[in-house]
Amino acid sequence: MSLKNTSEKYGSVTKFLHWAIFLLFVTQYFLVYRREYFPKNSPEKLQYILLHVSIGVVVLIMALFMITWRYANSRPLMPTSMSYFEIISAKLVHYSLYAMMVVQPISGIVMSQLSGHHVNFFGWFDLPTLFAQNKYLGKLIFDIHVWGSYLIIGLVSIHVLAALFHHFVRRDSVLKRMLPFN
Repeated sequence: MSLKNTSEKYGSVTKFLHWAIFLLFVTQYFLVYRREYFPKNSPEKLQYILLHVSIGVVVLIMALFMITWRYANSRPLMPTSMSYFEIISAKLVHYSLYAMMVVQPISGIVMSQLSGHHVNFFGWFDLPTLFAQNKYLGKLIFDIHVWGSYLIIGLVSIHVLAALFHHFVRRDSVLKRMLPFN
């Protein structure tokens, strides 16, 4: 399997980044919703939050690498059966997903700092604090972060449904060319 993309399918680097970021986002949702089962200010709840923050930093790093890799690499061609509207829609969803892979972790980092918390990376070090505490702005960014999570769920749902549509209705190679072991 080639590291780089070809005109027919994605290379192993793109596939790894695609599926790893997807799994990390799923993990993020699990951590956020699972922490609600613990009492407020409990050590377990804090551990879930700290892990959520650290994984968010990993997602940001991987997303920036993925975006760089995307533009330094070729991409498989769109199926010729796709209409202009479908091509524009696919591009819009993809660009929106790329944007949210960057905006969501950054909003989490900014929200934490505005709320007066250090952003710690797996207990190894703190990210530089760039923002002074501001509870009002922190709440505003928190709302953006929450709504961003809903937007990601919607975009990923559209993305998955489109891939399944291509696989089961169109019977083209759109889904197969992104599968990890294909």
